[in-house]
Formats: sequence, structure tokens, C-alpha cells
Amino acid sequence: MYKCKICEKEFINSGSHTQHYKKCEKLIRIGNEIYKLYVDELWSINQIKERFNIGSDTIKEIIGNKKRTPSEGVKIAHKKYPDKFKHSEKSKQILREKRLEFMKNNPEKTAWRTKNLSYPEKLFLNKLNELEWGKKYSIKREYSFFPYFIDFAFLNEKVAVEIDGSQHLIPERKKIDDEKDKLLILSGWTIIRIAEHKLKSEIRLVFNDIEKILNENKKLKKYKLGIVLQPKNYQKIKREKNGLTKRQYESILSQRKINRPTYEDLLNDIKSLGYTGTGKKYGVSDNSIRKWIKFYEKYK
Repeated sequence: MYKCKICEKEFINSGSHTQHYKKCEKLIRIGNEIYKLYVDELWSINQIKERFNIGSDTIKEIIGNKKRTPSEGVKIAHKKYPDKFKHSEKSKQILREKRLEFMKNNPEKTAWRTKNLSYPEKLFLNKLNELEWGKKYSIKREYSFFPYFIDFAFLNEKVAVEIDGSQHLIPERKKIDDEKDKLLILSGWTIIRIAEHKLKSEIRLVFNDIEKILNENKKLKKYKLGIVLQPKNYQKIKREKNGLTKRQYESILSQRKINRPTYEDLLNDIKSLGYTGTGKKYGVSDNSIRKWIKFYEKYK
């Protein structure tokens, strides 16, 4: 029997032992470098294979539980080599055409549109169910009208209901809406555009107006219910270095029943008295002292 002096693995014949020993020697020389390249410099396993001419399994043994998942590897690759993942204008156009073709031929497979309801759409849908309009109208949500979708389509009446939030004020979005409306009108549809704030505050009046429009013999081509408002400007609350707002930090301090020593004094007390003795000094338990330390170390 032959035993490797490095890893103490045993072999029956000398040839296998010699080959293995050379490999072990090599790994001792380059192991730390491989670990550093993979963990610190974010090299891939393939790059390390090419650099050192060794197998993937050997590299995996060296890096152990530091091995990245496939998704982590993809994220790192995107950050290190962003240009490799960019589509040319030609490839973008091909993808765009393929996507539009798929949507045109398979409108029922765009399930992400039917599952992701906005809050105003939920309100509208709930009101439809409450009034049981589904019994007297043929209503389709996210009805495919290539290359667009209608929020709520009254199919027999050819009335398209669109619910508009503040994002519809963006010039690019407004241009798309105008093109969509023009195409619908040319195809014989009537459009009702409802401002979301109108729907939220006056939903009963909105449905009364929609019912009148649905029952009109001579409909206009386009109706607007309410005015789309600009979004409110919310000011971002400033946070201190500890990650808390001033108000949050003051609230934490106000709830304390005991004035705490400084972090340095607390460490000195623990060193000389231990956690139990320090707790007795300040009239609290030893676990409270441990929590104080954690708080200081988290927010200092």
C-alpha cells in the first residue's frame, strides 16, 4: 500500500500514488491563489480551468461551500462584462417582431396581463361583479386588440373602457394612448377613458355614466370621465448614519427606562465584571446587557 504524505489517501500501486501526490503538491501551491481568484476577484470556474489547466471537480473541492449558484454567476457576468449582454439594434428589432407576432397569434397566453391588476382595476372589477353586469354584458378584461390591450372591453357594444393613472400624462405614454384610440375608433369602437381618482372617489357616478353611454343609440367616439391628476411629490425622509430617521431614533431612546452607559464603558464593565455582574450594576439582566451591545454594534 502507498499513502499520500499530504492527504494520507492510500493507493494499491505506485503509479496511481505518484500521479496523485503530484496533484496534491500542485494544489498546495495554487490552492490559495485559486480561492482568492474565485472568491475575491470573482473569476469563473472556466477561467480558472484555463489558467491552471485543472478540472472543474478539483476547483470545486478548493472553493468548497463558496461555490456560486448559476443565478449568482449570471449576475456577476453581467456586471463584469456588460457589453457582452447587449443586443444590437438589429437583434432588438428581430426580438420585437417575434414578440409582437407571438402576442398577435396567442393573446390568451399573455397571462401576466390578466394576473397583475392595479388597485383601480380591482375596484372596477369588484363593482362589475357587485352590479352583476356580467349577466347582461359580454365583458372581457385585457382584451387583445393587436398590438394593444383594452382594460375592459364590452364586446357586443364595442365599448373600450380604459382606466388612466398619472403615468398616462407622460408624453411617450400619451402618444401611445392617442395611437391606440385612433386605431380603435377606425375599427368602430367607442372609448371611455376614466381618471383613476374619479373612479376611487365617485365610482357609483362613474358606473351610472358608463351605463348611459352603453345604452345610447348614437355614441360619441370618445368620452373622458374625470381629469388625470399629476402625482404627489413625496419628500424622502433623511436618515442618520445608523440607518434610522431622527424620529425613529428618538422614539427608541424615549422608551428606555434606564440610562445606558457608553459603548466603551459597557465593554470595560463586561471585561471586569462579566455580563451578570454588569447587569446587576445597572439593575438589568445579563441578557439585557447583551442586547445593549448588539444595539451599539448595529447602530454605532
